[in-house]
Amino acid sequence: MRLVRRQLAHGSRGASIAPAASIWYFAYGSNLWTEQLVARIGPLDDAADKPRIARLANYRLVFQHLDVTSAAYADIVTPGDGVIGVVYRCTSEQLDRLDIHEGGYDRQAVTVIDEQGESLSAMVYIMTPTPSLRFGKPTNAYLRKILRGAREHHLPEAYMRQIEAIAQSGENKSEG
Repeated sequence: MRLVRRQLAHGSRGASIAPAASIWYFAYGSNLWTEQLVARIGPLDDAADKPRIARLANYRLVFQHLDVTSAAYADIVTPGDGVIGVVYRCTSEQLDRLDIHEGGYDRQAVTVIDEQGESLSAMVYIMTPTPSLRFGKPTNAYLRKILRGAREHHLPEAYMRQIEAIAQSGENKSEG
């Protein structure tokens, strides 16, 4: 299994930096659903900061096929009006475990803004650019996981409708 490449994105200057043992992870796809994330990385630290809603500016949510035979999975691309998701506190070991499940994605550093307006340095997974990437529709089961996580964390209803619309279009031309 191919491991995830790690890259640093520009623009993270001035954000809050977590202690070395704790890193914010920004989830926007099926890892919004806490049960799935915990199954992949192990229990979240109850003493750490609680998961919270955050926004990643200048990106938009799309669904893409990693290759010609794969289903379409959530991805984020620029330009866009922003992606709403959830940040979780994770250890570097937990992110290493998540790398195994996120084959075909690069782990990148970004800055997100939480609901209180605080800038947070976070890691996010973005599909590795390849010639075979193409927009498409996710499976109903995959979309249900994303929406289950979105409801769990009380993402805005309008944004959940937008996720559904993007998923159903298969074209992912929406910027919002």
